Amino acid sequence: MSKKSADLSSRDKLKQQQELTARRARERRLLAIVAVGVVILVVGGGIGLQAWRTQRAPSAVPARAASFAPVTIENGRPIVLGKAEAPVRVQLYEDFHCPHCADFETEFGPTITAEQDAGRLAVELYPMSFIDAGSASAANAMACAAEAGFGQPYYLGLFANHTLQWRDGQLIELAAQVTSNVPDQFNTCVTSKAHQSWADSINAAAQTKGVTSTPTMFLNGNPVDVSGQTPESLKTMIEEAATT
Repeated sequence: MSKKSADLSSRDKLKQQQELTARRARERRLLAIVAVGVVILVVGGGIGLQAWRTQRAPSAVPARAASFAPVTIENGRPIVLGKAEAPVRVQLYEDFHCPHCADFETEFGPTITAEQDAGRLAVELYPMSFIDAGSASAANAMACAAEAGFGQPYYLGLFANHTLQWRDGQLIELAAQVTSNVPDQFNTCVTSKAHQSWADSINAAAQTKGVTSTPTMFLNGNPVDVSGQTPESLKTMIEEAATT
């Protein structure tokens, strides 16, 4: 090979290497731009979702359910929803921000509510608050509502809107949607976190009972495998327990 040909070959290789380096640099810049765009979308979407959860008003509120007698809130003791003379008691451990609890309510809620209305069942509710601050605020507000005498419709409204952040304004607005008679002390109870110590005591009671996940159900104190039930089988269990 002549010296001239060798020089041309070297220049060609150098040119190819420079083009390859430039192309890779462009690809890296493009990837960086795409990555930044993805981050912006993720962060922006997260901020948007958080704003939606925090600012949106409760909306998917079910038809107003029957209210039961006002409940006295005692540390470590559940909220009882149902008639005092009901022969069957179901103990429910739930978190108002738990998606599985919301699914449970969607599937089994109508059956449980019908049994409550029929006088066969009372629910002993243990609202746990281990997911986030919104869980604790909702548990406190649930106690405020039960104390004021509209615990049952408020309970249903909380799960119908379980994706909300549950700031005080949302919790107060929910009350106005589930009952036409919201006492002034309810709003104060919510904003002052009047039953926060009770909410903490419910978490402690659940731990003592060995409850480690939600939803957890007991029927007259006996554990029920929720995953193995259907609304029909649960109805049968309640009706059989009511006659024994």
